Amino acid sequence: MPRACKARVRIGILAAIFLAGCFTEVGNPGKPQEITASFHIDYQDSEPLKKDGGSARQADTGELKITWFYFNVVEANYSTAEDKDARIWKVADSLGTQVDFTGLDTAAALPPVQVPPGEWTFLKIESRIPEQDTVQGLSLDTFEFESFARRGYIKGYLPASLGGKAFLCALPTVYRINLVFEQELLSQWRHGDDYHIDVVFFASRWIHSATWDAVVAAPDRTGRPVVLIDLFHNRAIYDQLRTAFFKAFNSSKVWKENPYAL
Repeated sequence: MPRACKARVRIGILAAIFLAGCFTEVGNPGKPQEITASFHIDYQDSEPLKKDGGSARQADTGELKITWFYFNVVEANYSTAEDKDARIWKVADSLGTQVDFTGLDTAAALPPVQVPPGEWTFLKIESRIPEQDTVQGLSLDTFEFESFARRGYIKGYLPASLGGKAFLCALPTVYRINLVFEQELLSQWRHGDDYHIDVVFFASRWIHSATWDAVVAAPDRTGRPVVLIDLFHNRAIYDQLRTAFFKAFNSSKVWKENPYAL
């Protein structure tokens, strides 16, 4: 081989080694990324999500506590810095995969998925609100608070400052909620070659958005006082909580579709 050709080959090998070393430092471009997701409740007053993505603290005794809160995730769409778009967690029947914000139901969670490598710049999680009765609503004397298990509602206990009573609040009467996350937060969710999505619901921010002076509690079938909040009970508080619900997530913005007139 001529000397000039040998020199070019040697330079090419050195360049390949150098480039390989660079990719090793910033991530492996050929390795699929594992995407995981968690959903949890943060009981802090109204603090933004911590940069380290720390988990929520347990509510103190006598303070606000949510014991029941389900969501249906239908799919997630994301874009990368390379202008590539993709879709994950797509559910064929469009009913969605249930997730449990309280963390008590370990079966209600999105499974880990593998995607091609890339730096994410945009993520939209398309979700559905579980159905509830929007025609007649609930009747307190027909159910027991402790055993109530319909997924169109949030169940829990108000903080001591608001009386500490049990409450049951209907989720907003919308068809679809799209949670949007942008690059600043997505970069915090990247760990090496993988992403861990951490969707947070700020419970205190939501609850304290309402004016509770005129709240009315009534006994359930067992005689336990319950604050029922829906279209037909404590309507003023329901309207306030409905508005605040969409602002209580750690998402950059929320797109919602509402086919109902209510």
